[in-house]
Amino acid sequence: MACPITVSKFVGTVSLGLLTGLSYSTSSITIPALKLLPTSSTASRCLNEVKRLNRKHTLNFSALTNTCIFFAYSVSPPHRQHPYMLWMYVLNTVSSYGLDYYFNRHLGLKNWVIEVVCDTTGLSLGKSPSKKEEDLVLVDSEEDVNGESVQREMDRERRMHLVRAWISGIAFSVGIVGLWGDKK
Repeated sequence: MACPITVSKFVGTVSLGLLTGLSYSTSSITIPALKLLPTSSTASRCLNEVKRLNRKHTLNFSALTNTCIFFAYSVSPPHRQHPYMLWMYVLNTVSSYGLDYYFNRHLGLKNWVIEVVCDTTGLSLGKSPSKKEEDLVLVDSEEDVNGESVQREMDRERRMHLVRAWISGIAFSVGIVGLWGDKK
């Protein structure tokens, strides 16, 4: 039977690998493909949806990784509490929450937290729309969206995911070497 500590380390490392792959594919495949869309309004809507879904999955993978690694570290006997688990925990937190806040710091801390909670849980923490607002149908016109601002936003999002892929990749490598070097 597998030891729960080892299984927890393994699950944390695998989810960190998935996080690394998600960030890499977003920065090298998804966002460059959005630049080929015909209109800036379409690109803006697609980019907003990509950002929302990426944040949701990134923070979920990060929470799973941190939970598993923290559990494994805290339940391990003192001679098995290896510092590589702390490094994985810190690098994972920096690559997910730290970078997300850094690249969205213009929102302010309170608005960033509200956005994170809304994106990861699906809750709407703001005011509920009134009946009058629900009845309105908004039509996006192509003149409302500036193509240069969408391009800047895509470049900023791509940079964030590229940095995230590097940092989480380093944490993933630390986890692989740590698991490989673990002795019973």
